[in-house]
Amino acid sequence: MIERSDGRTLKTTRTSLRILTLILEHDGLTLAQLDGMVESPKSSILSHLNTLCDSRYLVKSDGTYHVSFRVALLGETVRSRYPSRESVRTVLEDLAERTGEEANFTIFEHGRLLLFHGTSGNAATEEDEADYRSEYYLHNTAAGKAILSELDPKRVERIIDKWGLPRESEATITARERLFDELAETADRGYGVVDEEFAPGLVAVGAAIHSADGTVLGGLSVGGPKYRVDRTRIDHELGEQLLDAVQSLESSLRS
Repeated sequence: MIERSDGRTLKTTRTSLRILTLILEHDGLTLAQLDGMVESPKSSILSHLNTLCDSRYLVKSDGTYHVSFRVALLGETVRSRYPSRESVRTVLEDLAERTGEEANFTIFEHGRLLLFHGTSGNAATEEDEADYRSEYYLHNTAAGKAILSELDPKRVERIIDKWGLPRESEATITARERLFDELAETADRGYGVVDEEFAPGLVAVGAAIHSADGTVLGGLSVGGPKYRVDRTRIDHELGEQLLDAVQSLESSLRS
């Protein structure tokens, strides 16, 4: 996946996409609401809205703009390039049942992880789980570290240049040198580990998932609260269970 563009980009296109994203995130917005969110003249925002409506990416109802169903259909077309939800769900549910912890599969795209599907084990509770998110950084997630450990160092640098190393908890690694040291250990180990780096009290292990041609498709991870998931359990149980699940999922992708 590309983390940077070597060619010219268009500010107007970025604005249209920003408007589309805001409308999707807020499940509908009016022109007046967008006027307070987008740094463009109100007349320009309206032109973007008219263009998106004319292109059938938006629909307007009683003054409120919504993302169109056509966008959902386009999204389904994109899904055909990725594993079926059923195949992923089967592996995740088995991993979650075996470990009693939360398991997730994420897609690697443009230097970020996008949540594809997640499930919780029998021992997981609502209080144990971190706040729901659909997009993650690589440097402070177990699957993200595993993916970074497989990439060329120059590509890792480009990802860091684009997204930075934001601190999301006190334990988050924010220094490049320390991150590269951690990635070397991850490569030797075969899977990534985060110890409260994503969220306080959360420990997880993760590994890269490869498509049939060997390219990195995404990541598989499993984890839970620190009082249940310690390094001894990781080294003697979770790591092996994770890698077994990786093998199972990759086998289904090759079939």
